[in-house]
Amino acid sequence: MIAVEVTLLTGRYVATAHHDRREHEWPPHPARLFSALVATWADADVPDANERHALEWLEGQSAPAITASRAEDVAVRRPVSHFVPVNDASVVAGAQYRRRVERLDDDLDELYRELESAGGGMTRAVERLRDKIDKERDVASMVDPVGATNPKAAVALLPDGRGKQERQFPSVTPDCSLVTFCWEAAPPSGVTTALDALLGRVTRIGHSSSLVSCRLLLTAPEPTMRPGTGTTMLRCTQRGQLAALEQMYAAHEGIRPRAMPFVGVRYAHVDTEGGTASAAVRSDVAGELVVFELPGAKRHLPLTRTVELAEALRGAIFHHADDPLPEGLSGHLPDGRPSRDPHIAFLALPNVGHNHADGRLMGMAVMLPDGLDEAAARAALRAIGLWERAEPNGQCRLTLPGGAELDLQRKQPPFEFKSLEPQSWSRPSHDWASATPIALPKNPGRLTQGSPAARAKAWAAAEDQVRQSCAHVGLPEPASIAVSLDPLMIGARPAAAFPVFVQGSRRGDAVRRRLVHAALRFDAEVEGPVVLGSGRFLGLGLMRPLPERRTAPETRNGRGQDER
Repeated sequence: MIAVEVTLLTGRYVATAHHDRREHEWPPHPARLFSALVATWADADVPDANERHALEWLEGQSAPAITASRAEDVAVRRPVSHFVPVNDASVVAGAQYRRRVERLDDDLDELYRELESAGGGMTRAVERLRDKIDKERDVASMVDPVGATNPKAAVALLPDGRGKQERQFPSVTPDCSLVTFCWEAAPPSGVTTALDALLGRVTRIGHSSSLVSCRLLLTAPEPTMRPGTGTTMLRCTQRGQLAALEQMYAAHEGIRPRAMPFVGVRYAHVDTEGGTASAAVRSDVAGELVVFELPGAKRHLPLTRTVELAEALRGAIFHHADDPLPEGLSGHLPDGRPSRDPHIAFLALPNVGHNHADGRLMGMAVMLPDGLDEAAARAALRAIGLWERAEPNGQCRLTLPGGAELDLQRKQPPFEFKSLEPQSWSRPSHDWASATPIALPKNPGRLTQGSPAARAKAWAAAEDQVRQSCAHVGLPEPASIAVSLDPLMIGARPAAAFPVFVQGSRRGDAVRRRLVHAALRFDAEVEGPVVLGSGRFLGLGLMRPLPERRTAPETRNGRGQDER
């Protein structure tokens, strides 16, 4: 066993998530710690061979267990955009700096050789080399003599003339400033000593403001996260990590943008008794979202047009896909019967769930379930690529019934709007409420007409249909259900405001589905995206996680209000 303890000296940790520069990273990822060790090792005047051997041993180990404050015990600072001036504008080109640094390194090597051959004495050759080195270090000579510099370039160096780059610095402040990484394997002789020396020189992890001190521990505390299962993905190392970092550095030279190599490992949280806490449950149809943003001029479309836009999105994807369509993309077997396996869903992403939500559609999404077969996933992504290439500006043109057109833009993190962030729809939670109404699989009966006993029976049947919809997608039975015809979150619209949803096209096969809103509470955490009911592949039944510890909303008489 070998354990590394990291102390956050300022009490906070500043590092961006790898998939969204406006989101924070917590806990520090094992690959982040390894990169800090590599940077410390490479900064030495003469990198130590024993330390390199220790790093190569560490990179090949299985993902470590981690002890850190839980997410609920971490204070998150809201990221604010900072506009950082670009250094040196164009007065001195980066190539000039690199050439001067290379010459300086050569001169220093020659100086060391001369000093060694002269026994440390001062010779004419040593004096000549020292003068040459002093001249190379004289940065002011790069813009002297006065008048030789391009005036426009010199003005660009002044604060008012320098360009500014937008940056965010997401920060977290955990309850405990200690983070421990523990590997099960016992290190061979010499590795422990080398790692201990290396850890003693590490000064930061993540942003330069995340000052740390690191040390080896003889015994490790009980872990709060274990690798292998769960829903939290952390970046870890694999064999060849050090070589990959060296190769990438040779390409970017510390100047150009770069990304850290890693292998993703899922982690599960551990309860206080030492066992692995139940990982968040994920439905059979949940998966990755490919997000498209609606143009600003078209963000007035209400979420009541969800099915219309979802059908248009499905038609566009099918149009650019190769025939025959895989079952996972079409949702049907070759004979036309519905597929029983998870297949792709087409969603609309509305502005709901916060105090200023207005129910407008902000974008669309194609959801690729986790269990989707590889052929269907490739077919869908290829169709999206061909769709983008069909237009010269790279946008995706969506044709609606009646001939109206929308130009969607596929989006990658960071997202400007919360409604487009996959995390807004997938965050693990005990409490969920419908953003778009659920299309019940069976008719529960008259919810608003008849005797009180008949209506009570219909509402009970509606609750049972929602319960069955959860089981149908692999979710546990909700601990409580509130069903309503009125919206249960800000921005959502009444079920009656949505067009009639009819399934089936063959004669005698068309079925009109009843739409209801629902709020659910589960005993276990559920991770989204969650879509329920018969319209789940066309955007109906899209649920949004509610803030933790909130009780499911109550409605009149626990059932729902009558239609007016």
